Amino acid sequence: MRRPRGIVRFYEGSDWRYGRLLWECENLVVTAGLVALANLLGGTTAGEFVSVVGFGSGNTTPASTDTALSANPSYYKAIGTITIGPAGGVAAGSVQFAYSLLATDYAANPITIQELGLFGNTGAALFPAALGTTYASWAVSTAYVIGNLIVDSNNNIQRVTTAGTSDGSHPVWATTIGATTADMAPLVWTLVAKSTAPVPMICHTIVPSFPYVGGGNFAGTWTVSM
Repeated sequence: MRRPRGIVRFYEGSDWRYGRLLWECENLVVTAGLVALANLLGGTTAGEFVSVVGFGSGNTTPASTDTALSANPSYYKAIGTITIGPAGGVAAGSVQFAYSLLATDYAANPITIQELGLFGNTGAALFPAALGTTYASWAVSTAYVIGNLIVDSNNNIQRVTTAGTSDGSHPVWATTIGATTADMAPLVWTLVAKSTAPVPMICHTIVPSFPYVGGGNFAGTWTVSM
């Protein structure tokens, strides 16, 4: 049986419909993805459908046995609009996933993106998430400015939203995306990324090397055809 195939496109701008096309490439539906698709056809859908896009820093050629992005650092966030054909310019038998990488994806900066993946989420993990970042851990009695990123004691990524100097011992960190943690006044942190990777991987592709430094908005589409 022919393996499902797909095409990935990446645009400059926050809305792919009006952006400038930067690149497009084909993807590989990995073996774990076939298992997820079989579960969908059998009516066992919990966590098996595509819900997350991953941006990775590896450049290993995708293989059917892949179960994860090939290298860290990596960044994961929820998929945007889903269009099932025939509708919205998507052919019958195909499904299109819209995704984005915006200036507000703080924990993706800096990653040199070289691969993308589509994932289900059988573990019900929360996103966005970042793994293998080079951010320093929180430090005592340290001056922080707005925008500074650290790894907290839960391995999650916190961002300074009110500048100040840290206390002599770490606070009890917020564990909900977007929630704040008060350090020694006036220092305030906001949780911007968790530290959990999604499973299973559905599709995997290598893309032209793209250094993301948080300076712009980007969006794309990933169309998978049966």
